[in-house]
Amino acid sequence: MQRDIIERCEDAISALKQELQELQEKYEENKKEITFLSSTNIKKALVSFYGKSSNDDSTNLKNIQSKLVKCEQEIQFFRTVTGMEFTKYLKKTETKTEKGTIYSHRLVGCCRFLPFEVEFKTLDAQTKSCEVIHINIHVDQKENSDLVKLVSRTHKSLNLLGFFRTISTYTEWFDYRQSTFSQFKDKYPLAVGLPMGSSADYMILMNPDLPGYELLLVWKITITEDGSVTPILDLLPKIPEQAKALDKTGVLENAAMNFRTLLQAFGLQATIENIIQSFCMKRSSH
Repeated sequence: MQRDIIERCEDAISALKQELQELQEKYEENKKEITFLSSTNIKKALVSFYGKSSNDDSTNLKNIQSKLVKCEQEIQFFRTVTGMEFTKYLKKTETKTEKGTIYSHRLVGCCRFLPFEVEFKTLDAQTKSCEVIHINIHVDQKENSDLVKLVSRTHKSLNLLGFFRTISTYTEWFDYRQSTFSQFKDKYPLAVGLPMGSSADYMILMNPDLPGYELLLVWKITITEDGSVTPILDLLPKIPEQAKALDKTGVLENAAMNFRTLLQAFGLQATIENIIQSFCMKRSSH
């Protein structure tokens, strides 16, 4: 019986030795991992990656965060100034030639209210120069002939920068026209009519006390062949024929010319305000 007790004790001791051996091996493995992840080795890895050393890792992190904040501010400034926002960009290598490498690009975004998708190819020459060699633009504005022509010209000229510059100016004028129409409609709901909405290129000025007497304020935004954006405004009277016969002084006939004179003298907002106050808010005598 005593011998059985001794054997059981020896078995237990042997098992404990085996467990201690396994624990020792695990300890050695953990020690190697701790050494590998030590601050010294981390710094060495950072030096190898960035090509320069730093005495303080927290300083590096603060610098990176500061740069990110600055980049976000610059992006926000770019959006405010141009109205442009890019939501997706893809680039891949097409082919490699003796002249250089051809890359294909796909750029998706919007300029204020105007969504666009641009696919283009560039030739990156060995001399570090980059040339746009193909452009394909998708803009969902088929009813706008000026924009359609702009896209067609850009496909031929390959002037991608000019395209973005033009749509930035165009959408800025469009937004300004829409906000101006909405502003006067809200201020003078009985005198101002927007039958096609504030995004249309005209609004109607009416005198509630004189049915049938209207002034049509036309505000078109045109794009010239060189990409310049030009607003064109005109004032067209809509008056009954019998009233035209009574217009002995030619006030109605010269309305458009007088309107342009007022624009040069007072500016757009003040001119529209004066017309509404004089034509729409008072009863005309006839």
